[in-house]
Amino acid sequence: MPPAELLPPVRTGSPPSFTGTGTRVKRNPGQMVLLAACTSLGPLALNLYLPSVPEVQAQFGASVADVQATVSLPLVAFGLGLVLLGPLTDRFGRRPCLLGGVALFIAGSLLGALAPGLGLLAIARVLQSIGSALAFISSRAIVADLSPGEQLARSVAQMTMLILVVQSFAPMLGNLLIATGGWRMVQSFGVALALVLLGGVALKQRETLPRAQRAAPGGALDLLRPTGTVLVRPGFVVLLLQVGLLYSAYPAFLSIAPHLMVEAFGRPPTEFAYYFVMLPMGYFAGNAFVLRFGRRLGQEWLIPAGTTFALLACLLCMLLMALGLRHPLALFIPAGALLNFGLGLALPTVSARAVTRSSPQVGSGWGLVGCAQQVMAAVAVQVVGLFRTDSPWPLLLTCGAAMVLVLAFEAARGRWTAA
Repeated sequence: MPPAELLPPVRTGSPPSFTGTGTRVKRNPGQMVLLAACTSLGPLALNLYLPSVPEVQAQFGASVADVQATVSLPLVAFGLGLVLLGPLTDRFGRRPCLLGGVALFIAGSLLGALAPGLGLLAIARVLQSIGSALAFISSRAIVADLSPGEQLARSVAQMTMLILVVQSFAPMLGNLLIATGGWRMVQSFGVALALVLLGGVALKQRETLPRAQRAAPGGALDLLRPTGTVLVRPGFVVLLLQVGLLYSAYPAFLSIAPHLMVEAFGRPPTEFAYYFVMLPMGYFAGNAFVLRFGRRLGQEWLIPAGTTFALLACLLCMLLMALGLRHPLALFIPAGALLNFGLGLALPTVSARAVTRSSPQVGSGWGLVGCAQQVMAAVAVQVVGLFRTDSPWPLLLTCGAAMVLVLAFEAARGRWTAA
């Protein structure tokens, strides 16, 4: 498959989807929903679990640092799993890895529901993350197998829209589950949900990577060789930087916005939940634009336009702050909704470009893309955390700088693609 940026935009009709064998595949909404649900297992488990952390701490009499391990360790496991487990999908196929990932998530959730202590709960959460990482990569690899050329960006945007709908309501669902049966009910819900997904994959999802196209068997180093092969392809590291820089604006905002609500705007922290919905809805709108007009406009336009829009949103927020506006809407509309609209245009498109460049090792490609997002997110969160939390300026400058770097890499694309 040639790089997506070399394919001319298709202006009419819908391109057929093919597997690696050349067999035409009928796309259906049910399959996309199933794959999106498998992809969102990790983020959903985290968002459902976070409201239960105080109750977990109280039940086990743990310190804040100890209970935070049930959050931080799974994040590390997820990030590493995206890279280390990605090659498995290129070696053994997408379907077995997807089934294995969901099954491991079930085991972790069941262990978490029965955990007698905090240590075992942390181990259970790590197992959840490893399973969800494998499910994430396998699902995305299936989408890449079935989405030729520029159709991949539309497919990624479509999946992201479905995931955002789920993530928007996850904290409220977590509160409901906790009120019903305590924090263990959250883990039990994970078991039930994953069992449904496991049955759906077993019954409805067929293999999309033919044996002839799979990586050759070998040792552990041979298993990681596809990752190295992808990394050394011209321009791939730059694409990872673009993906990571774009994504980093979202967690950077989430990490500091609750503090800004109290220290910069004098509002109770509970109000953050009401304004939070602007972020996923902005990204949702950007994804919807990609689905509606992406094939007509093409990647050559979507990435710089989306990034520029996000940068202008940062500048607008800076202007409002400089004018002395101290209301949450002055932050959440430009730096929340509008910035995420721009990310919704650019992020799925540059992700699709990166994965297309990694073909046929798309499992490794998706793993590296996900890892780049996690690493750059951690860097951005640490950077904004170094400064005072009573001013939005560090956040705005960090996000603005990230967008400028993405545009600089895009302007120099002719050089690094020919390297």
